[in-house]
Amino acid sequence: MRTLIIANGNIDNNILHTILKPNDTIICCDGGSKYLFEEGIIPHYIIGDLDSSIPQIIQFFETKNVVFKKFNSKKDETDMELCIDFAISLGTNEIIILGAIGTRIDHTLTNINLLMKAEDANVKAVIVDNNNEIQIISNNITITGKKGDLVSLIPISTYVEGIDTTGLEYPLKNATMTIGKSLGVSNVMTSNLATVNIKSGYLLVIKAKD
Repeated sequence: MRTLIIANGNIDNNILHTILKPNDTIICCDGGSKYLFEEGIIPHYIIGDLDSSIPQIIQFFETKNVVFKKFNSKKDETDMELCIDFAISLGTNEIIILGAIGTRIDHTLTNINLLMKAEDANVKAVIVDNNNEIQIISNNITITGKKGDLVSLIPISTYVEGIDTTGLEYPLKNATMTIGKSLGVSNVMTSNLATVNIKSGYLLVIKAKD
């Protein structure tokens, strides 16, 4: 089961239509409803405190039998955390998140950190926009792309130990990364596949382009 979460940040509609598959479960994170409305896409769920949603759009989706899960605005979790929690509870094994990156750096950083929650639940989760594919790993990953693609490895735990890579121009063998160092930024894929394996810690893996 694959779940698509649509948030209220920057979304390229071409990416939305390219990624969306017929059997995807679509969860709309509050104000992300406007993107789906504009593109004529009906979500399965709309989750959040609805403080960023347009009332007329909410009314429209109500007529389409969309399931709403409304929360009080005074809550400990962000709407994105609620969406990720709900996706995991549905039994999904893959989450793709669009609109998680925007002008609010606090929200952007929090959304990236929330990928750790999916990783801990053994659910593959990736944030996608025009320039980035962002994941957090605690064990291993195979990266698909093409020769010359940029891949950055950034520790988000104090230490990330036992790092081994293949398919990258600057290989690592049983390496350790620490927060506050830039060792893993802007590596380069040497083929269509690269692998990263770690023994402990949490590592941010970003395939990026300018």
